[in-house]
Amino acid sequence: MLDIVACLPRDRFTVDVACPRESDVWAALADDPEITLHAISPKRRPGAGDLATLARLLPLVRRADVIHAHSSKAGFLARFAALLTGRRHRCLFTPNGWSFWVTDGTTARVYSWLERLAAPWCTAIVAVSFQERAAGLEQGIGPESRYLLIPNGIALDRFAADRHPVPGRVVMVGRLAPQKRPDLLVRAFAPLLDELPHAELHLVGDGPLHDEVRALIDHLHLGEAVQLLGAREDVPEILATAACVVLPSAYEGAPYALLEAMAAGAPVIATRVGGMQEMLEDGRSGILVPPDDVGSLTTALRRMLADPLAAAAMGAEARRAVARDYTREQMTLRLAGEYVAAAARMTGLRALLGSRRKAA
Repeated sequence: MLDIVACLPRDRFTVDVACPRESDVWAALADDPEITLHAISPKRRPGAGDLATLARLLPLVRRADVIHAHSSKAGFLARFAALLTGRRHRCLFTPNGWSFWVTDGTTARVYSWLERLAAPWCTAIVAVSFQERAAGLEQGIGPESRYLLIPNGIALDRFAADRHPVPGRVVMVGRLAPQKRPDLLVRAFAPLLDELPHAELHLVGDGPLHDEVRALIDHLHLGEAVQLLGAREDVPEILATAACVVLPSAYEGAPYALLEAMAAGAPVIATRVGGMQEMLEDGRSGILVPPDDVGSLTTALRRMLADPLAAAAMGAEARRAVARDYTREQMTLRLAGEYVAAAARMTGLRALLGSRRKAA
């Protein structure tokens, strides 16, 4: 969202952003005089605060030329507001990872049903990867004609620092949350210390699994070889020192952490899930491994750290791939075109209805 806001031409678009006051998005945009911010509930799970969020969204949606809804709950409420205000033809929705990926069983089925219910409340579902689109279609969420494929993009210049990798340094950037599987990486890293006593693992980010990961590090007697660095503002500099970056996620749409590592020219190991298997070419711009497979991840780590020249070649190819296919300018140009088209469709529809009334 921040990249979209940064790249939209201000002479063509005025932007309102509805997000939690406690969010990183709010903090990043609070001092921008050209952006109007509106606070909504920060809670991810359904609750009474959703009614207040809907009430706040209704007048925003009613006067908007285009609505772009992001993520599961906020996306549902914004699309519902678009339906209630007759603005669904002006509304686009980006899942950023489907809600039913987060859970399983009955809860996953309920989330899938809610996505099917809300699919007609927008004019387009913007998937960030082929896998995300395929997963939505498999669940019956809207027809194929409603989907647009617009990959995420990043600011390349932020990650243009010269690389000076520290031998044996493995880096993960991501929330310490079940989706990101930091526990899997810690377990896969542990056997390397017998062969590479200088190896080190840096986990950048914080989250609900912090204490559990800390306990696992202690249980495996990894000591100072594994560092919990917490949330950091100097991620580009950290990536520049990585001999290898790992994303061991259980599921993903098209993660920015992967794009950032690729843009930094860092060799990457990622699980073969979601858009990551589209963004990385296995053996050429990185290494892909099965999800939830400690042994395969350990083997990939051993391979990457044992051959720095081959790893550097993968990192260089990854950087070229990002510059070719995943810049934020490319992403925003596509989205801006869809915004204009959505507004034009609604204007044309109103003109048609008006002419029909006159004819009658």
